[in-house]
Amino acid sequence: MRWLIVGHGKITANFIEAARGTGHEIVAVAGRNSERASIFANKNGIENSGEDLLLLSEGVDAAYIATPHTGHCDGATTLLEKGVPVLCEKPLAVNHRQAEKMVNAAKESNTFLMEAMWTRHLPIYEEVIDWIKKGLIGEPKLVDASLGFNSPYDPESRLWNPKLAGGSLLDVGIYPLTLADLIYETTPEKISSLAELSPDGVDAHIAITLQFQNSALATLGSAINLSLPNGATILGESGSIEIPSFWCAQKAFTTKGSEKREIFRPHEINGFEYQIREVDRCLSEGLTQSPKVSWKCSLSMIQLMDSIRSEIGVSYPADDEEHDGI
Repeated sequence: MRWLIVGHGKITANFIEAARGTGHEIVAVAGRNSERASIFANKNGIENSGEDLLLLSEGVDAAYIATPHTGHCDGATTLLEKGVPVLCEKPLAVNHRQAEKMVNAAKESNTFLMEAMWTRHLPIYEEVIDWIKKGLIGEPKLVDASLGFNSPYDPESRLWNPKLAGGSLLDVGIYPLTLADLIYETTPEKISSLAELSPDGVDAHIAITLQFQNSALATLGSAINLSLPNGATILGESGSIEIPSFWCAQKAFTTKGSEKREIFRPHEINGFEYQIREVDRCLSEGLTQSPKVSWKCSLSMIQLMDSIRSEIGVSYPADDEEHDGI
């Protein structure tokens, strides 16, 4: 496959490595500043670069959008309306309205769209879900997971700037939320959230409790001002599963009484290869969405995060329709 990359932040290095490692080509990079895009292209051996998204998308098989969150909607809809398949970094959009706009563009143009939630594609989770479905730990009753790091406060950085939809929830909080969704496979019935807000009003640290059917719970946390445990535990009625570094997991451990098991599923490259292969597979089969990260799944997740933001009092300029393309 021939890829266009939209944006050239740190995460694109992982994508480039995985794409090339699976035999794909990166043929163009688009950015808001042509000089910076050119420097990035030269550094990474990419032939074409610039600011004109539509021009650069000529002849590509798909585009990977890796801009700040606020650029997802505008970039994706522009490409989808032209019929260019899109793999868009998580979160799919800043809010449900934007995500719905993107999905509608994909429907109207009959074009593939998938949120790049790479965790959902990792081989380790096939094993973990299989353990649970076989009743190895009994009925899951609690998912405990957190992901946080300490980033110095910089009101202009994408992590802290409300104009760029900063904060921990959209950046890393989506990972523990995704884990809870993978385990319970349903939307929560109750949501309770508390947060520490930055001087500019983004969530620096958030604690979330979700209640699902049969009173099953998830206690989740994310932060951009604290180093959190960054692991996950799934507690069932008769055992438990521990997943270190759950968002990029390669190992999992299960304990049931005195019986212990361990599985190790190392990444072939860096973990991004699995979602890239899923895009390739879906396109070869003529699909417009992936069953692993369906439009319904992404819309449900962003709606949940909208509800959490509403509870903790975090809003962005991008929540105003006029700011979709910031």
